[in-house]
Order: sequence, then structure tokens, then C-alpha cells
Amino acid sequence: MGSAGKVSSKDVAREAGVSQATVSYVLNDVPGVKISPDTREAVLAAAKKLNYHPNQCARGMRLKKAMSVAIVSDRDISSLRFMRVLEGIEAVLAQRNYSLTLCFDKWHESHEAQHVRYYRANRVDGAVFVFANTSDEHYAYLTEHRIPFVVIQSHLATDLPNIVKSNLDTAILAALTDLRQKGVTSIGFLGRASCTEADRRFGGYVRALRRLGLYESQESLLIPVSGDTDRDLVTTLDEYCGKHARLPRAILCETARMGFCLLRYAARMGIRVPSELAVVAIGSSSYAELSFPALSTIEGPLYDMGATGIRMLFDIIEGRSPQTPVVLDWSYMPRESS
Repeated sequence: MGSAGKVSSKDVAREAGVSQATVSYVLNDVPGVKISPDTREAVLAAAKKLNYHPNQCARGMRLKKAMSVAIVSDRDISSLRFMRVLEGIEAVLAQRNYSLTLCFDKWHESHEAQHVRYYRANRVDGAVFVFANTSDEHYAYLTEHRIPFVVIQSHLATDLPNIVKSNLDTAILAALTDLRQKGVTSIGFLGRASCTEADRRFGGYVRALRRLGLYESQESLLIPVSGDTDRDLVTTLDEYCGKHARLPRAILCETARMGFCLLRYAARMGIRVPSELAVVAIGSSSYAELSFPALSTIEGPLYDMGATGIRMLFDIIEGRSPQTPVVLDWSYMPRESS
């Protein structure tokens, strides 16, 4: 073993019964070098047994890479949405022995941006924008200066090929089709009062109703919530019931939080779910299976968006530029509430 008890690649090679070069090929995932599955497994097992971690600085200098990627966002990083994307990114980074560098700075000029300065200082090899509120002008700046980047955004009106986004319409249609097959034809939408068909959640709901031939039969479409609090939602539901006598037979909620609030409102009012009211919410929540009844949801492909985005970035870094955006589908997760 190396000096001061440090484990070296030579120790791993000895443990695995291979050459030091083979250890380097396996741990650095060198392209174009054929390594048998048994040999690769032996090297990885030896590295794990000896708790060996390659020297990232030395490796970066040898490969002329920073071995780190900037993750750029202006969102709450503690949110489930952001963390699921980050999990997908980290899984791919770990396979390549890369690290990530979080960047949350605000900038007025593109050259002042933290991720741009880090790239020029060889501290990162590129950037992934995760639900970041970034201008087309900044993307143009990065393109002009050949700074590798990828955009992960649920919906973005841009011609960029290096973007990973998602399609929500198919999953909404699947949810409403499931309700229709159960004999439910009265389906309302609980959402912000400002919702229009230009919003992809409400718009997807309206398009699904039309596809199923249910649009014209709805007594009302939007159940508008005027405020941001749970109390505002309860007031909205009370007012709706006072005007229409009862809630629609099913309600699609704009967010998972609205879905949970609706379940609580139904329990308080003695409305049985799902026999009297079916509830489906758009959005991911780690508590969906824990509610009573378990909340049916339409969930975004967050983990896959992260993994796909970082793989796209590595393709760009290695000279393989994407030609078209990648679009991933949301999924309908039926549970007890529908």
C-alpha cells in the first residue's frame, strides 16, 4: 500500500490481478478500449474493497478536464422537483467520476455569470440549466462562445436542440380516459384563477376533454382559486358548492398541494372519495401514497430529465452535438383517490 496508508491504483491492480493501465481504463471509463465484463467487475470490486477513490485533480490535469459540471438554477433546491432532477444528474456523473458545482448567482451581463467565469477558469467543463429563468440572449452568448450547455425545462418555446423538456398532454389524456372508462363524465379543473388554455396544465385538460367528447357537456371547466393559501382554496370550494349545489364528479387539480387540500376538504364535508368524488393531481409528491386515500397523480419524468440532460452535455463536450430537443412523457399514476 502507498505511503501514509494511502491506497493507489497500483494496490487496486494488485488486488484485482490486472495491470495498472487496466485499472485506469476501467475507472476512467476510457472509450475505445475493450475490457471484458469479468475484468471490469474485478477492478470495481477491488476499488470498493480498498475504498479507493481516484485523485480528481490529477485525473483532470491528465485529461485536460475540470471533472466538474455547473448546475445552474434560480429555484428552491430543497424542492422535490429539483432534487429528483439532481438525482438523475448525479447518477450519471458518478459513472464518470465527475462532481457537480451549484451556481445560483444573478447576473446582468453574460460574461459576469458564475458558470461562465468557472468555465473560463477551467473549474467546470460545461453547464446544465435546471428550471432556470434564463434569457434567450444568454443562451445565444453561450453558443457564440462555444461554452457547452444543456437546458432542462418542462416547457420552453425555443429552437435550441440542446434542451430536455417534457410532454404533459398524453398523461392528462390517460387520466381523463381512465375516469371516462369508469363512467365519470363531469370533470372539473381546480387551479389558479389566472389559468388560461395557454397554460399547459389547464390547456392539456381542455384538449383532453375535447378528445374524449366531454368538453361541451361540462357545467363549468375551471374552479378558480384566487389566493395562494389553503384557506383560499376552501373558500373557493365552499362558494362553488353554494352556487352549483355540489362539486363535479371528478376534479383534476393543478398541483399536488391542491389535491391534498381537496382530499381534506372532502373528508371534512363527508364526501366519499372516490365513489362520490374522484381526485387526480398534476405534480409529484413523496406523500401521494401516504395520504388517505392515496392520491392519484400525474408525475413528471424528473429523474430521467436529469440523467438525459447530463448525458446530452457529455455528448456536446465530446463533440457530438444534438440535432433536435429530447421530449420525455409525464406518467399517470392511478391510486385510491380515482
